[in-house]
Amino acid sequence: MKKLLVFVFLAISLVANGQNYRKVFLAIDGGAPLGKNSGIGSISLEPSYRINDKMSTGFRIEHNGILSMTGGSNPFVGSLGVSYQYYLPFKPRVFVGGGFAIFNPSNNFLISNTDTQNERNRLGFFPRVGVDLGHFRLIVEYNFVGNMTDYVFSYRGSPAPTGQFESINKNYLNLKIGFFFGGGKK
Repeated sequence: MKKLLVFVFLAISLVANGQNYRKVFLAIDGGAPLGKNSGIGSISLEPSYRINDKMSTGFRIEHNGILSMTGGSNPFVGSLGVSYQYYLPFKPRVFVGGGFAIFNPSNNFLISNTDTQNERNRLGFFPRVGVDLGHFRLIVEYNFVGNMTDYVFSYRGSPAPTGQFESINKNYLNLKIGFFFGGGKK
């Protein structure tokens, strides 16, 4: 019986794969969105859970367009979504992934109470590639949002702003740099 228990213990210890990284982490990223109709700057929060050392899943909250240089058009896009990352076997830790999000072209983020509000919400997705360097991270992601109806103001030749609804492409590439709390090596 003792030999059987020792054999079972050794077999389990050889097969079992321990996790080297902490399970939970919170990432905070700042970005530079590059798109025809995107604003200047983005910020995102992404709490995540590591399924194992190679995979993590999370919840992304992002606001694109902290500043606007486009005049009357609305460059703001807020998003709430889920994300997934797969870590490749390289040093430093390179990952690929993506996710799905609900995008809203409003400076009110996802809450609005006006009749002239832009198109409410649009489901989109974002593939990404990045690298973790200690507790810092670099990410390149492309947000596929599609065309959304935006209310564009015009101040030309009129003392009061006038406007009209237009279909505007809200897709954008986002170059991010950030850091994360937790999630490091045990």
